[in-house]
Amino acid sequence: MYRFCVINNKADHKPFVVCFGLFAFCFCAFLTTLFTQVSTLLLSLLIGLRCWRWYKQHHPVQGTLIVDSSHCHFVNLENEITGKIGCKSRAYQHSVWLNVIGLGHTHWLIINANGCDKQSFIRLKRAVLASAKDAVVSK
Repeated sequence: MYRFCVINNKADHKPFVVCFGLFAFCFCAFLTTLFTQVSTLLLSLLIGLRCWRWYKQHHPVQGTLIVDSSHCHFVNLENEITGKIGCKSRAYQHSVWLNVIGLGHTHWLIINANGCDKQSFIRLKRAVLASAKDAVVSK
C-alpha cells in the first residue's frame, strides 16, 4: 500500500501546441485554396482547445493518492475517486495516466513526475505496470 500527496501537478501545454501546430501546418501546406487553409487552421484550433480542456479536467493540481495493489483512491477538494486501476492505464517517462474503474463510472487521472517526489512516482509506475500485467493474465 502506497500513500502520497500530489502537489503542484501542473499540466504541460507544449505537446499540445506542437501536435496541433504540426497538424495545421501539414494540412495548410498541401491545401491549395485559402478557404480550406483557414478552415483547417480553425478546426485544428478548436480540436486542440477541446483536447486541452479534457486534459486539464483530468489533471488534478493537488490531492492524496492511495494505491493498494490494483486498487486506487484519490481525494482532493473537488472530487473523490475510488476504484480499480484499469488495463488502459499507461506509465510514461514523465507522466502516469490512470484509468480508474469505479462503480458505473470510469475516471482518468494524470499524474506528472514533477507532481510528487521521485520515489512515490516510481512506486506509482510500478503499480500501474503490475495491474496492467495482472489484467492481461486474467483475460
